[in-house]
Amino acid sequence: MNKFLKASILCPLLVLGMSQASAAVFSSEQVIAKQQFNFNKQQVLSFVDSAEVQNKLIELGVSPADAKQRIANMTAEELNALNTQMNDMPAGGVVGAIVTVLAIIALLDLLGVTDVYPFINPISS
Repeated sequence: MNKFLKASILCPLLVLGMSQASAAVFSSEQVIAKQQFNFNKQQVLSFVDSAEVQNKLIELGVSPADAKQRIANMTAEELNALNTQMNDMPAGGVVGAIVTVLAIIALLDLLGVTDVYPFINPISS
């Protein structure tokens, strides 16, 4: 009986001691911003999945996989700006917007600011 009494007191103490959890507080704005970021990323990636955009990328010498990787690495501000431009354009302008962004990235690679496309060497090297 003595072992039973010790076990009945010790078990709840161990369980209560190990079940502590911590949580961070997130504001509504943070949650909304994160959801908007995920939505923008998925929307842009879905445009890259279209056959027309993929054909244009290949025609320009850019692999659709490289384009998707770059989109995945974009900041929330970059994605938001790109998504806003694409939503404001007529349907045919989507390809132009994506090509423009990829051309800007290629220019930044040439200047040595970024290193997205491995086949582009910076001018200074």
